[in-house]
Amino acid sequence: MERQVQNNPGGRIVIIKNMLKSHVNILLLLAVFYSGALYSQNVIRLHPDNRHYLLYQNKPIILITAAEHYGALVNTEFDYVAYLNALQKRGMNYTRIFSGAYIEGEKDIQWMRYNNTLAPKPSKLIAPWKRSNVPGYANGDNKFDLDQWNEDYFERIKDILKQAAERSIIVEFTLFGNQYSDSVYAWSPLYPDNNIRQVGIKRKNGFLDFQSLKDPVLVARQEAMVVKIVKELNDFDNLYYEISNEPYNEVKDPLPVDQWHVHIANLIRETEKELPKQHLIASNQAIFSNPLVDIANYHYVHIPDLPRFDSLLLLNKVIGMDETMGTLKDVDANDARVEAWDFILHGGGIYNNLSWEYTPEKPAGLAGTDTVHQYFSYLQKFISGFDYTKMNYSPELLIKTPGKAITRLLAEPGRQYALYIHHSTPDIAEPPRGTAVWKYEADTTMFSDTITLHFKAGRYEARWYDPSTGDWIGKPVRWKQKDGNHTFFTPSFTTDIALRITGK
Repeated sequence: MERQVQNNPGGRIVIIKNMLKSHVNILLLLAVFYSGALYSQNVIRLHPDNRHYLLYQNKPIILITAAEHYGALVNTEFDYVAYLNALQKRGMNYTRIFSGAYIEGEKDIQWMRYNNTLAPKPSKLIAPWKRSNVPGYANGDNKFDLDQWNEDYFERIKDILKQAAERSIIVEFTLFGNQYSDSVYAWSPLYPDNNIRQVGIKRKNGFLDFQSLKDPVLVARQEAMVVKIVKELNDFDNLYYEISNEPYNEVKDPLPVDQWHVHIANLIRETEKELPKQHLIASNQAIFSNPLVDIANYHYVHIPDLPRFDSLLLLNKVIGMDETMGTLKDVDANDARVEAWDFILHGGGIYNNLSWEYTPEKPAGLAGTDTVHQYFSYLQKFISGFDYTKMNYSPELLIKTPGKAITRLLAEPGRQYALYIHHSTPDIAEPPRGTAVWKYEADTTMFSDTITLHFKAGRYEARWYDPSTGDWIGKPVRWKQKDGNHTFFTPSFTTDIALRITGK
């Protein structure tokens, strides 16, 4: 080749041009690959140093919110921009959205009626599938054609994700849900009377098999929906998937439900294998320990016969409480505050207080929402002051705790400690198996407590914090500690108090 170039100056120029072009192409390919690799790192994922927490845009993040009842996507009357603006304004960074495979009717939550965002008014439901020209959907308008995707639906969810990303809000996208009863299942587009292909299960207690592999035709449509959604939304970083909402409710045999969950989780993984981004998978109640699952979701403080929180911590996954008893009706702002603080200081990474305050008429929420969000912003302020990915739930360091109170402690021994005490009913830190604790009821009287912790030798600084005001209490206290115990005396407080301790 060299000899030919030396004898042919014109050939030399051609070869040099080709070499330059080749190098430019290689550099362009490397740039595309490198930028793509960096971009994909922005996807919300497990923190590499502590899998109890999340990483988003290469920064640790704890998700805390009080969100609407999951209908922002499917209810076209709901102004999701006003809703997301409200979340952003109040410092919330997370919301939960249902796909449209599960729908509720006007009377399914009697006191909410059409204020329930998951119960769209007639003709206000948008679903992954187009409407046909055949009338007969259970809540007005035409039946669905499962052979045709609804591009308006996908444009809506993409805009929700885009608007959320611009406001640094993460979206948990719940693909399916327990249908609860035949009458509730009758609203779903995947019920045979609601689609022109007559796909679904119509018989007594047929809803129980919606989350199983028993009906291959239904499963095929579920698979198609999952693949379509996962491919359409792959570009988004501020997204993770939940397989199904409350899958064990009303179910006597969990095995078919578990098998179906594994099948759907595998489908998500296989679909994303060849795509640029891979998203986290959450599971509620089912298959917590399966390696396909990144986030273990559960509801309420403690549901009977499900793994206790400390058992979930052993899984080395993010733990999410993505539904609670709802504010406005079931709990007040103080109850919501102690529940959120208790959960995060117990080692949780995702918390969502179900908020009935958001409605199609009031998408920015009612007045009560401000108070709850304010309390949650104080929690975010407190926990964000720690390098929490280096901390773990450390009850073994609690030598003496107040009676009739619940005490939680996150710690990196010798360096940082986050302590929380709350007086609530019930005051059981770890409920016995079979015990249901649906919510905490905050005790709003005054308290003064004594607490003893074990420390490594070193110099420390401590300061109390008021979760109800977001204010630090008094001046920092510094001391030199031998290896052993140290006792703290709280100032007088109402309901709850927190303590920040740092090694110097």
